[in-house]
Amino acid sequence: MKRVILSAAALAIGSFAFAQTPQTIAPIVQQSSPTAAATIGGNYSDIDQKGVGSDATVQQQGTANASFIEQTGTDAGNRNNVDVLQWGNVVPTSLSGHLNYSDIMQNGAGNDFMATQQGDENEILGMQVGLDNSAIVQQGANVPQQAENNLAKVDQDGKDNFAEVQQRYDDNESSIFQRNDAAAGVGNRSFQSQEANPNQTAGHTAIGEQWGDNNESVQIQDSGSPALGGANYADVKQGDATTEASGAFAQQVQSGASNEAYATQYLANDTSYQEQLGSDNKAVVNQNTGGSSSGGDNLVEQYQDGDRNEARSTQNGNNNMVNQEQYGQDNYSRVSQGHGQVAGNMATSIQDGSLNHSVINQRANGNMSMVDQTGNGQTSLINQNAPLAGQPALTSGQNNATVIQRNANIALTPQARRAAATKRHSF
Repeated sequence: MKRVILSAAALAIGSFAFAQTPQTIAPIVQQSSPTAAATIGGNYSDIDQKGVGSDATVQQQGTANASFIEQTGTDAGNRNNVDVLQWGNVVPTSLSGHLNYSDIMQNGAGNDFMATQQGDENEILGMQVGLDNSAIVQQGANVPQQAENNLAKVDQDGKDNFAEVQQRYDDNESSIFQRNDAAAGVGNRSFQSQEANPNQTAGHTAIGEQWGDNNESVQIQDSGSPALGGANYADVKQGDATTEASGAFAQQVQSGASNEAYATQYLANDTSYQEQLGSDNKAVVNQNTGGSSSGGDNLVEQYQDGDRNEARSTQNGNNNMVNQEQYGQDNYSRVSQGHGQVAGNMATSIQDGSLNHSVINQRANGNMSMVDQTGNGQTSLINQNAPLAGQPALTSGQNNATVIQRNANIALTPQARRAAATKRHSF
């Protein structure tokens, strides 16, 4: 077996550089009537409903259509709803299903809307204020619409909201913002699914943000095999800097090459799953970002199958766990676990291939780490017992570390490989 030893500084330097950084969602600026910023050209619909029990249905076919809908309801019947359909195939001789625009505003309790667009360069903006809201957006279909360069934004204020955005073909963008404080922004669910067909396949963007406790976010970006596409970007934030949140669930699944996934969770009892199938991908999770000593009991699982991938996890607090698996060549994994004043943290890194690098840094007391590497030219660095700033030496120690490095032709029982996509949520 070939052994490679590098210093911590050498491990910190390498080719694992990515241009993009985590993004943020700007609140929707709702338009109540046509403006110069709206795409208007063909048919035009403007519906303004006040009171209770209002329904709105809009169907527009062709190019450069615009639909504006505003509903304000009280609680009688607990029901306002909207159904918008803008459709038409994009074919070489026609631009039908192109440059359509839909703007939806709902105030009150029990609102829901469904918006569907076919074709290219369409936009949907939907805002809901109140309780128990539901929004479903569909842009494109697998056949026959191309559905490129579409934009969907959903903004929900309240608790127990549900938002789903499905986009097909390539180079689409989706954002879901479910907001309120920790008391009211509870139990929201968001689902974003983006699938690319092998036309231009420039990559999708999915951004989700949820405030409050016990929220769930799932982002699925499927580009097929790496040869057919990739360059997807997924970003989810659960909680905010002023109102810490707990009990969050996030899952990000990407296929293709050069994808990026970021998950940020702010306090305790949070779970994050990331799975990337392909090469040159990057997965990053940050939990208990405020570094609160009361935060902890968080879980991260990162799974990558391909070459030149990077997985990073950072956790603050107590009793946290990270599991990382990488299969392929020239992959890099890193775990940073801080605090650990009450109960230690655990980190596991499994790498199967060659020329892989694993780095684990754990602070304070009672931590456990395990590295299992199969193949040639592997590197493992574990740093434990780093004291907390301003704390006595008794807050550090009693750590445990295990490193197993085996050549691929050595008959030792490998770690069990986790099945892909086993953690996917379905709503």
